[in-house]
Amino acid sequence: MKKIIPAMFLFSAGSYAAAIPDNQLKEMWRSPQNAAEQLIANMSLAEKIGQMLMVDIRSWDENSSETKTPFTEMNANVSKMIADYHLGSVILFRENLINTPQTVELINNFQSARDNLPLFISTDQEGGYVTRLRVGTEMPGNMALGATGIADLAKQAGNIHGYELTSLGFNFNFGPVVDVNNNQNNPVIGVRSYSDDPILVGKLARSYIEGIHQYPVLTSLKHFPGHGNVASDTHFALPSVNTDKASWQQTELQPFVDVMPATDAIMTAHVVVPALDSTILTNIKGEKIGTPATLSKAILTDTLRNQLKFNGLILTDAMDMGAITGNFDRHWSIKQAILAGNDIVLMPIGIKDNASIEQLGELYAYLQAEAEKDPVFKQRIEDSARRVIYTKLNKRISPAPHDAAKAETIVASKAHKDLENAISEQAITLIKNEGVLPYPLKAQNSIMVFSDEGPRNELIKKHLNQIANELKVELNIKDQVVKLDQDQLTTAEIEQLLQDRQFVILATYNLKLNPANAQRIIDVANKKNIPLVVIATRNPYDIAYLSDVKANIAIYGITGFDVTNNVRNSLETNIRSGLRTLFQGPAGKEDILATARGKLPVDIKTPDNKDVLYPRGYGLTAL
Repeated sequence: MKKIIPAMFLFSAGSYAAAIPDNQLKEMWRSPQNAAEQLIANMSLAEKIGQMLMVDIRSWDENSSETKTPFTEMNANVSKMIADYHLGSVILFRENLINTPQTVELINNFQSARDNLPLFISTDQEGGYVTRLRVGTEMPGNMALGATGIADLAKQAGNIHGYELTSLGFNFNFGPVVDVNNNQNNPVIGVRSYSDDPILVGKLARSYIEGIHQYPVLTSLKHFPGHGNVASDTHFALPSVNTDKASWQQTELQPFVDVMPATDAIMTAHVVVPALDSTILTNIKGEKIGTPATLSKAILTDTLRNQLKFNGLILTDAMDMGAITGNFDRHWSIKQAILAGNDIVLMPIGIKDNASIEQLGELYAYLQAEAEKDPVFKQRIEDSARRVIYTKLNKRISPAPHDAAKAETIVASKAHKDLENAISEQAITLIKNEGVLPYPLKAQNSIMVFSDEGPRNELIKKHLNQIANELKVELNIKDQVVKLDQDQLTTAEIEQLLQDRQFVILATYNLKLNPANAQRIIDVANKKNIPLVVIATRNPYDIAYLSDVKANIAIYGITGFDVTNNVRNSLETNIRSGLRTLFQGPAGKEDILATARGKLPVDIKTPDNKDVLYPRGYGLTAL
């Protein structure tokens, strides 16, 4: 049985340091390099390790039962953990962030619990598909920005994210994504990428950072050395990027090189890139596998740090993802991540109860023991802790409490939401139109809506009703939840559903080969001469897997999906703007609410990836 080392064994009384007072902290800001050297010289090994760990506390249960509740307010156990383990950073997720006053109070209490330096308070507010604030301005997402092609809009998106995050107390945002989505079958990046053009990716990412850096919020590019050309999701598996080094340099590397001078940090990818590191490891199942970039000294130190001369923070992607936990011992993988060159280990242990805090104590004991017998490892801890401390001082990270009332005037303000809608309207891309759009509404209309999920249908119906009010028409809307990529609906059933319907909206979501139900709906509508539009609600590639489509638009995101915890949230701006391009009112052209202006930021290829169906830069207008 593994012996649990009590937390009290790890820390001597002399290792405790009081929270640095505000006046002393401001003095350190004036000479961050010298101050960092003085601090690191007087820190215990445990304190240095604490600066390198960024924990998540999504849920909490005092009794370690199976029924845990979201962690939304500070408690004595977590507060003590922050101080006892000298933790330097936390990451917050949607589970933690209920509304603006609660978020401000939680973050203020995290900073109050600190042992010495202010904490990095981080989140993943990428925009679009990955957003963490339940109340906030999401923006339509990176690929939507790519479809506009306008760098100033990316800057405005970053500016709003920065303003809202800093008003809440966040000081670190994990974005922008600079992965080049050059594999349309990529299950995890997709619309999180600006484009499959590395130059456009770099241009928009730089602009986004310029916007967010108008506020004291750090940024992190992700995911080095590139996550765009994978066919599996690192939350569940360990994928390989099988490209040669020259191709990698030309495509995946280019945006990192372009944007590296502007960012504060770079996050790693749990992907194997044999062209950069061909080392073979043996996993916990006894299988021979490649070395993921997160654990690769060749990739992070030799390439990123030494060859590319990146001097900012390097941090791991979440260490609780399946690509790591499904292959390696937790303690060993964290040590290897540090040896590889990571300065911050993200989510080493999911903190959720007192038992997991004990596991954190075991991790400290392991890392300290390894450092005492391995001078190289001890030096790596020293170097990374110094870099973290210097960054906090140089970037003037403050623990000052934030005001909830003021934050409420900023977060999700009308001005921010109006700009969010204006940007998404610029992104909507009309890919195909054979005389279907804009569909002329009459005084009374009957519409059928199909999608994979009830909440998606409800969102579509909500905005259709808003359109009806604006255009002063009546819409009789029916909807049906159908798993569009499966083969369940018969022709007769579809014919019954389309009885007396005048217009069909087919909202698809990341289709793959042979989406039988979706194709059958199209076939029946065509046979009955009922106008139908396919709305690709996430990745724009759906039309590649369908035939005889008469009208198709891409909106680059309707439902955000936090894959790490299966939490869904609606991105209303994308569907709102997409629907507004579909119709004209009874008065004609003057009653068109919006015109599709976006251009594809990616090539849409045939399912075998051999031929381009619709090239990057392609986009129609309805009139």
